[in-house]
Amino acid sequence: MTPGVSIIRIHDHEEASSALFALTEQKLEGIRWRAFEYFRQRGQYMGNDWDDWLRAERELLWKPHAEMLEHPSAIVLRIAVPGFDARSIQVTAAPHSLLVQSAEAHHHEGIEARLRFCEFGQCLFRRFDLPVGIDPDAVSATLDKGILEIVAGIARQSREK
Repeated sequence: MTPGVSIIRIHDHEEASSALFALTEQKLEGIRWRAFEYFRQRGQYMGNDWDDWLRAERELLWKPHAEMLEHPSAIVLRIAVPGFDARSIQVTAAPHSLLVQSAEAHHHEGIEARLRFCEFGQCLFRRFDLPVGIDPDAVSATLDKGILEIVAGIARQSREK
């Protein structure tokens, strides 16, 4: 049996908000530092700060294509993650959101040609706010042919409304 996608389950709303905020803040700090490095590489000339920020953001974050379906008993989220391995993907399930993150290293060993660009090995970090509350214990995730499918059971309170 191959290892699956890791799922962290957070039940408390305040704990979930705090954890998701901390993870988001870490990513933003990485973008800040990368943008500052670009500023320094340009000789610390003012005027291109927005370009530096967007370049750093594109480099450090990747927004994959996704779709969300709402069934009577579950939310189904499908995300295109070609090239990612199930072992590197982590899903954080909170009562009102799902956070998907991963980082895949892509190496160019043995290539004699001059590499012009590479879009493989992106850093995946995407949060999905859900239309209804879910039960974090009723979340499963599978990866098949580059599509990550997350099934999140709708919380009993949300179904009764």
